[in-house]
Amino acid sequence: MQDMPQVNIVNPAVAIKCNWYVGLPLLGSTHVNQFSSGFATTDILQPGDGNELFIMPDEAISKMNNLEVLAAELHVNLLSFGYKYKQHYFTFTVNEKMNTYNIYPKNLLLLAKDGNSQFEGKNVEMDGLRINGNHYREYALGWAKKVNKDFDFGIRGKLLFGKSNAYMKPATTNIYTQANTFALDFTNSATGNISAPITITEDDDGKVKDINLDDNIDWMNYALNRENIGVGIDLGFVYKIDELTTISGSLLDIGFINWKTNPYNLVSNGNIALDGIGDDFNDQDNNEALDSIAEFFKPEVLQNGYKSKLTPILYLGVSREINKKINVGVLYHTEMHKNRFHSSLTFSANALLLKNLSTSASYSLQNNTYNNFGLGIGWQLGLFHLHAISDNVPAFFALDAARNINLRFGISFIGCPREAKSKKGAFSCPGDPYNAIHYSSPRKKKRKHK
Repeated sequence: MQDMPQVNIVNPAVAIKCNWYVGLPLLGSTHVNQFSSGFATTDILQPGDGNELFIMPDEAISKMNNLEVLAAELHVNLLSFGYKYKQHYFTFTVNEKMNTYNIYPKNLLLLAKDGNSQFEGKNVEMDGLRINGNHYREYALGWAKKVNKDFDFGIRGKLLFGKSNAYMKPATTNIYTQANTFALDFTNSATGNISAPITITEDDDGKVKDINLDDNIDWMNYALNRENIGVGIDLGFVYKIDELTTISGSLLDIGFINWKTNPYNLVSNGNIALDGIGDDFNDQDNNEALDSIAEFFKPEVLQNGYKSKLTPILYLGVSREINKKINVGVLYHTEMHKNRFHSSLTFSANALLLKNLSTSASYSLQNNTYNNFGLGIGWQLGLFHLHAISDNVPAFFALDAARNINLRFGISFIGCPREAKSKKGAFSCPGDPYNAIHYSSPRKKKRKHK
């Protein structure tokens, strides 16, 4: 939906067709997203005869890839505006961003469900386990330029202030199960970092004893904390191949944050040999083995500042104009979680149904599902512009069966310069698809007196 100012969020090369826009404070654009690549709630929980729920993970686990992602996002636009001057377009935004993405190996679930006897005589890798969460404020200044009639380029620099973080590097874990005896050799190497209003106490060996949320947290100091500084950059382009076909792309969130507020580093390394773990985790022998593993790999505690990287996001798209009111397109999107790319492919048709109403219908392949049908709307009401978009509208009618739930919505003001008077007395902006009523009015020509 290239005619909305919020498109610049995902591609900094896209400029509005009018002179300026201002996002309504706190409501300029809000993005909510939750996705699970491995399962939906109904894949693992089945209703019983009464009100009971039975865990039925066999079929769900069998369909998983080696690594799966469970993630959620909440992005709130606190302030935003854009201004177009000749061939240049400038934007400034302030965003509050909260993200969590967690990667887990399929073999870890198999071990938890049926123990290690299923891996007899095998060395099983469970590499890649990651637990991550991030809360930061973003101040972004963007610039886009029409290099020539066919090519637009955009760049956005971002200053980041971290609030809290949990950052785990991909763990390396191996389990070898001895044939016949089912004894296991357990090797693990994992490093995690935390910066948050918590207190971690240590035992006599310098390892984790307790983790507690701080009492009487000063949330004002938390919100205004500027000790955890980071930087980021977004890049984008739009290239018109011919009069009807356009390709575009962007690479977002290349950057990092340095964490200095109340940092903790948790390090766990080593190996241990134990009797095998069967599928009955309530068995006393299994409990003792699990307790031994937990105690042996209890992480050592350090307190050093650390750096966490943002998750880069790539968009590549091509669109084709059918006529002046309709275009179709395909968009590839991927998030780069180090050892795991999380990708989707979206086909869309976009139409300008009325002079002040743009719409979009889409179909996406994402999270190993094929039933993602989306809708989008951009509605101009005078200076007001409203937008609402989702990649998976049916999910809102069956939340427990959805692997992907997202929504972006907001309200903006859009203004164009005075150009030519319409029949109804409004003034339109060249290229303005909404033919909206704008902020300026014509001045009466002064009569010349002889």
